[in-house]
Amino acid sequence: MKRDQRLPLRLPLQLKLTAALVLIVITPLAFSAYLIDQLGKAAANVAAGEASSRIATMDKAFDTYRDFIELTKRLHGETAERLAQRPDFLALDATVNLAKVINDEPGLRAIALLRPDGRAAAEAERPLPGPAWRDKVVDQPLGPAGATLRLTFVVSATVNDDLRHLKESIDAARTFSQIRTALPDSYRTAFLVLLGVAGLAAAGAGIWASSFVTRRITALVSTARKVSDGQLDARVELRGHDELAELGSALNTMLDDLDQTRAQLAYLQRMGVWQDVARRLAHEIKNPLTPIQLAVQQCVSSYKGDDARYKQLLVDTGEIVEEEIAGLRRLVDTFRTLGALPKVEKAPIALAEAIEELGLDPTMAARLLLVPPKLPVTVRADKLLLKRVLANLVENGIHAGEEAGTAGEVVIGWTADPLRGVVTITVDDHGKGVGEASREKIFEPYVTTKATGTGLGLAIARKIAIEHGGDLELAPDRAPTGGARFVVSLPLHGPDSSMT
Repeated sequence: MKRDQRLPLRLPLQLKLTAALVLIVITPLAFSAYLIDQLGKAAANVAAGEASSRIATMDKAFDTYRDFIELTKRLHGETAERLAQRPDFLALDATVNLAKVINDEPGLRAIALLRPDGRAAAEAERPLPGPAWRDKVVDQPLGPAGATLRLTFVVSATVNDDLRHLKESIDAARTFSQIRTALPDSYRTAFLVLLGVAGLAAAGAGIWASSFVTRRITALVSTARKVSDGQLDARVELRGHDELAELGSALNTMLDDLDQTRAQLAYLQRMGVWQDVARRLAHEIKNPLTPIQLAVQQCVSSYKGDDARYKQLLVDTGEIVEEEIAGLRRLVDTFRTLGALPKVEKAPIALAEAIEELGLDPTMAARLLLVPPKLPVTVRADKLLLKRVLANLVENGIHAGEEAGTAGEVVIGWTADPLRGVVTITVDDHGKGVGEASREKIFEPYVTTKATGTGLGLAIARKIAIEHGGDLELAPDRAPTGGARFVVSLPLHGPDSSMT
């Protein structure tokens, strides 16, 4: 009687996850709600005191900055009035050294003497010191004739923005200096409401997230229990690309591998029974064959009578007995082949070399078409046994093609999958394929679809493939040639020992 090993019921995982999420969200918010009033008062007092201490300084800086701007404007005006009194400027002398005037006057970048019609009588300038500066143009009349002295001074490009920002900072400091109490009650109420909403949202999110996770975990556990209860075809279905979906895919892959291994072991066990039977039958049948043949031959040769009909009957009987004994000997040889398969001895071999050697057989050479991959493939296999498997498949393919009325050509292709560590060999024929009724039993001993044969070839071939750590299967679909496709899978790097 199977004992139930399930753990006793405790708090559901969904409830635990929900509670943990709610606590994670609520705890810092609740602590903040406790400290919010004190923090608000302290922050308000500190900010108000700091703002009050800085207002006077900023007011003085603002006044000084504004006075500096006004002083600069007056300086520019005075410079323009002073230079406009120069006789050479009043005379619009084109030979005057304006570059020296620019160098002598602080802040002056360009100077121009403009005639009444606006044309320049003389001008000079130097480039701006950088992007942080801009031009300030001052026009000063030159004499009564309408001439103009145009001076271009260099001033800060951000002076107006700096003054505006300073004014805004002073206004903000005055606002802070008036805050002497903690945050309003409405703020605290809003925070508490936010606390409740966050708790509800956390609970809802926890229920949804935990339900999503626990459903997927439950599906994994349910599948494992079904397999444990004997439902070997149970598989888990998890959508997505997260870790649980990957775990479900890995579980399904493991179950598929276990099914394949279990089927292979069961097949090897059946083959072991057939091998034991074959050895016994071969021994029991072989022993009496020779005495029977000798006795019949002696009986035929010892007749000396004159009855021609009787003598002919003895001769015919002897031929029949010898023919049947020869058939029995062939059957015994087949039994001995099944019962005495050699042990697989693996070694690294070039797969192309083993397959190409099949063409050394004259009956196969003209009917083989090889489709090798671009890169060479090396496998660990028993070369003689592998060639035996492929030779059997090629021979069956030739017979199937001939029975279908074709030339009996067979196509062999192979590809390697380094990620899976597997090489796949396909053998395609031009026959009629394998009927649905024969698919499940085609690899069983003494089951054959050919008019002649013992039905041991495919059984022996599959046993050899399994002992190599691979398998021999009939593809579910027909081959591109229209006939059957047999697939031999072998590990690229398998163990040295076989499964037996």
